[in-house]
Amino acid sequence: MAISVTSLLLLACFASELILEASSQRGVRLGSFRTLQHDVSGVVYAVDEKTFFIENFRFDGGGADVFVYVYRKGVEVDRRGGGISIYWSMTESMIPNRRFSGEDVTVSLLNRPNDGLLISDLRAITIWCAPFRVFFGTLDIPADRTTSLPPGLQMSYCIQPHEDLQLTIGYDDNNIRIRQCGCVEENEYMAFGISGDDTRTNMVGADVVVTWIDDDGPQAIDYYLTGRVQCRGGQGVCPDTLITEQTGTQDVTMIAGDVTNDQRCVEYQRPLNSSDPLDRNYLINRQSQFVVWAIGPRATEEGLMNLAFFHTEYPRNGENFMLDFATGTGSANLQCQADLQCREIPSCPAWQGQTIVAKEPTTFTVKIGLSGGLRGYQAITGLSGWGIAMYINDTLIPALRLERNVTYTFIVEAGNNVTDPSNYHPFYITDSIDGGIILDTPELRLSKNEQVYAGYDTDSNDPTAAGRLCRHVETERSGAVATNCNSRLEDYLDTLSVSCEGDESEAAILTWTPDENTPDVVYYQCANHIHLGWRIMFVDEVEGSGGANHMVPSLTATIVVIAIVKLFVL
Repeated sequence: MAISVTSLLLLACFASELILEASSQRGVRLGSFRTLQHDVSGVVYAVDEKTFFIENFRFDGGGADVFVYVYRKGVEVDRRGGGISIYWSMTESMIPNRRFSGEDVTVSLLNRPNDGLLISDLRAITIWCAPFRVFFGTLDIPADRTTSLPPGLQMSYCIQPHEDLQLTIGYDDNNIRIRQCGCVEENEYMAFGISGDDTRTNMVGADVVVTWIDDDGPQAIDYYLTGRVQCRGGQGVCPDTLITEQTGTQDVTMIAGDVTNDQRCVEYQRPLNSSDPLDRNYLINRQSQFVVWAIGPRATEEGLMNLAFFHTEYPRNGENFMLDFATGTGSANLQCQADLQCREIPSCPAWQGQTIVAKEPTTFTVKIGLSGGLRGYQAITGLSGWGIAMYINDTLIPALRLERNVTYTFIVEAGNNVTDPSNYHPFYITDSIDGGIILDTPELRLSKNEQVYAGYDTDSNDPTAAGRLCRHVETERSGAVATNCNSRLEDYLDTLSVSCEGDESEAAILTWTPDENTPDVVYYQCANHIHLGWRIMFVDEVEGSGGANHMVPSLTATIVVIAIVKLFVL
């Protein structure tokens, strides 16, 4: 394969030392391979009793069925094949048939059960071509250098909750060590942790570690999820250190990270049992636990930098994931199928946004729905999305071009359940491009000096336009249309259906008459989430034909989205 072993790992590069830093931290130096064939070379270290680290590994990729082959003490190192093959990774037995040009790689005895085999039991490590019984490289292990190695982890195994996400998990008496590898973009995160519910997979209340790699290197942040909303005011999907209900701490230690081709891998560890009230303990007493996972975008705007936004991939339709951390056994949907292979990423144009022009009194409907993936909200607005967005007159976040001194009516049906933050979307009009005023702390509101024009009582800090919930939901045709690079926004909208709860009388009615004091550009937004709405523009005279009220293509520039469109489910 055309990806490096440090990305393929899915093996325990879990050691009691930080093996990807300076040479002095890579363990005990055992020596260098003796080159016999196919340019095999490299310096071999024993990180602990279970882990080899090979520095500057070289191999021209020739031969067939080439293995890492070790010999116990007392067994002759010869062509009769009395050694033991060590799996190259958790799912790959042989060394990949490709050229290695000086890579640092890790090989763990835990990749394949070997009856308690330890490095201190061995006399030699070799690179072995099985069909022809030929050594490509050999190293005799000095016995005096393996007498006091750290014990290493007790277990190492692979799980795969999604085709784009694999994790390698190991533990010792005190810590659990996890390596997340994913087919993710530079601005995306991976997340994994313990469910917030002991009876099912549930995001709310979950204790997860969110990882990514940016210009500052690999990152692993301890998160706690108080609800299905963005992190604002110490609530929502937040790092432990930002939660206001209880004092949380960053209990995750970064180990290493790497990027190869389309894969990003981040390795970290945290205590099995933590004193942090926001952390959930990892059980290694053969008791299964429900787990959660996700892939999604990171916010890149100033002030929101690197916060995890709405996940694009996650457990859907009530699917549960259960894992016994002691043994690696769990539900079928966690089994590793093969080494992670990222799919080819097509280039799709962003959908062109729409503008609704209304220069006479007009009634608008406001509902909630899917944000259209990477071709929708994010591409149209240039802002980080939350997976859902507002629909005006059944159109995804159209810009509104209105007139001052004209009265407009908004029938709001975007959700009024205060106890369910994911379905509570009060509508208001503001000068804030972000919105989400409910989530702001008093200090943040003061610093932002946000001006509200309708839909929110700033004296009582209460929204005034929250109605029953009507959602635009996908049908069977939606996925195919959204992933078709030739589709238009209108094509996607035609595949959606509308589902409403409650009676029409439960809709909220907001009337608004903008005047001379209204700025040229304001925004309709959700008071309980950021980045669900879009802009309202004013001009003295609305140009264009088609009657008093009509829709025209938005002036938003077309952007090419280099990514697979991933659909969102409410």
